[in-house]
Amino acid sequence: MEEFEKILVSAKEALEQNRTEDALTILNEASIANNGEVMFLKGEIYFKLQRWGEALNQFSMFLEQHPSDSKAQSYCVMIQNILGFYHKDLYNP
Repeated sequence: MEEFEKILVSAKEALEQNRTEDALTILNEASIANNGEVMFLKGEIYFKLQRWGEALNQFSMFLEQHPSDSKAQSYCVMIQNILGFYHKDLYNP
């Protein structure tokens, strides 16, 4: 468990320092994908990278394990609003 905590700390530090790709690499190489904390952190990383589909997938998987988490629910709503944005004047001149 100590190794897991070191991986999470190093990934969180990389994310705080705006090294998002490094944080994602750390988590992907650790192969601990089914952990809720890892899923949430990956969702935040993908959100920051504007990879909306992957972020939504991570937060949705997290919500399957923690259905009442309001922060993950808020992320999902924000992503769905971003993906659903349509400005008729912009697309129909």
